[in-house]
Amino acid sequence: MSPGFLSDKRAVLALIIGIPLALVSVFIVRVLDYNLSLVLFGASLVLFLFACLLDTADEFPREPTPKPVSMDEHAEEYTPEVEKPAARLSKMPVETIEGIGPVYGKLLRDAGYPTVADMLGVEADRVAEICDVSVGQAEKWIAMSRFAWLDSISEEDAEAIVFATGITTLEGLAHADPESILMRIRKALDAGDVRVPAGYSFDISRVRLWVEEAKGLI
Repeated sequence: MSPGFLSDKRAVLALIIGIPLALVSVFIVRVLDYNLSLVLFGASLVLFLFACLLDTADEFPREPTPKPVSMDEHAEEYTPEVEKPAARLSKMPVETIEGIGPVYGKLLRDAGYPTVADMLGVEADRVAEICDVSVGQAEKWIAMSRFAWLDSISEEDAEAIVFATGITTLEGLAHADPESILMRIRKALDAGDVRVPAGYSFDISRVRLWVEEAKGLI
């Protein structure tokens, strides 16, 4: 018998009942009533068979219970190919933009817009038509592409600016208060409205660089 058999209470109970029943049917009941002894012995065989089935079933490997996956609340599933500020936008796939996954990415690629750089030269109405989304959503994608063009702003920063503050133009960024921007970004991170890779952080010095660069371009 396998070790698993001994740990199965139903199998043990079946043996406890089946063995005495078989002995009684053969040595006691058979003398008094042969037909009844056959019935009892048959019942004991059924119990033995039941115990064996339990033992056999326990030997088959069981599927391990999946453990819950612990994920950082603000972690992204998609890791951009390029994460450094001042990266060449022509090297950044269009899926780098938050909200453009494999489905929208394929639609944009097929339409001739495979990179973040390509998004800078397309109208929001055209993007909305290609992806069958609202013009407002398309404007956010384009705004993130526009901000990612700045030397001091990475694609993660661009996502935070657009989704946390609602700023979509260089003029809006240039006239914004850095401390207010940082406060809104941190609030959006806490609420889960903005997601960044684990360990990615924002500070006031970085935000001030964004605003200063935007001022120099308008």
